Amino acid sequence: MSSAHVPLEKQLIGTEEATIDEKGRLLVSKKKRERLGEPFVMSVGPTGCLVAYTVEAWNIEVGEVLSNPSTNLGRQQYARMLSGSAADDLRFDKQGRVVVPQRLRELAKLKDKVFVVGCIDRMEIWSSADWKDYEKDPDGYGKERREAFLRAERQMIGKE
Repeated sequence: MSSAHVPLEKQLIGTEEATIDEKGRLLVSKKKRERLGEPFVMSVGPTGCLVAYTVEAWNIEVGEVLSNPSTNLGRQQYARMLSGSAADDLRFDKQGRVVVPQRLRELAKLKDKVFVVGCIDRMEIWSSADWKDYEKDPDGYGKERREAFLRAERQMIGKE
């Protein structure tokens, strides 16, 4: 998928350890909160971690989907994978926490300790165990799910 230029002062960068409390709240650093903006969208990404999208990044993803005919099977599959688990209109409370919807916490296996990873125009949220597994084998981690996303994308844009 294509992406627009993101100025340095808006880029989500760096990796931080964080905790999700018993109410499902995640404290996000001030810099990442400011750069993510509000509202934002959260979904399960191609690797199985959660992805928090800026409104701009989400709109680019949606625009790519909508640029293809609704009868395109790849578009249909990609749209399901991208938006089927999505939660929108997410916001931070006064303490800088966001409630991660329970369904998303379950899908990404988020319990207590997590890693928050800046990915320029989006932010990933990984369970501690999954992040460590990913770091050991980035190419192999979540391969089946990533390949399903790629197949749907290629079919959507007519490259398969």
